[in-house]
Amino acid sequence: MPPFDPYHERRGARRLQMGCKARIKSLHTGETHYGECVDLSVDGMAFRCSYVPQHGERLSVIVLAPAVGGLPGKPLEAEVEVRRCNEVKRGQVYEIGTRIILRKS
Repeated sequence: MPPFDPYHERRGARRLQMGCKARIKSLHTGETHYGECVDLSVDGMAFRCSYVPQHGERLSVIVLAPAVGGLPGKPLEAEVEVRRCNEVKRGQVYEIGTRIILRKS
């Protein structure tokens, strides 16, 4: 049996690197925040913003897709559940990892 590697990717689905603007709305507080979607997979996404959510909090997220071949991209709308939140820039930027609960578009 190989030794345990804490940096080994344990996710079941492949993540695609993004860099798209995102609107994040807390379904708990009703507050809206803006940030950037940094990765996306079939079952989750991660984004960076100044908001610090609670573990398990549900968020409504709209990710603006980039234009492809001169045509505007269709936004991705989803309801997600917070799985983790890590500080990226002290007191300013946090990376929020989520699980997609419901895809709306």
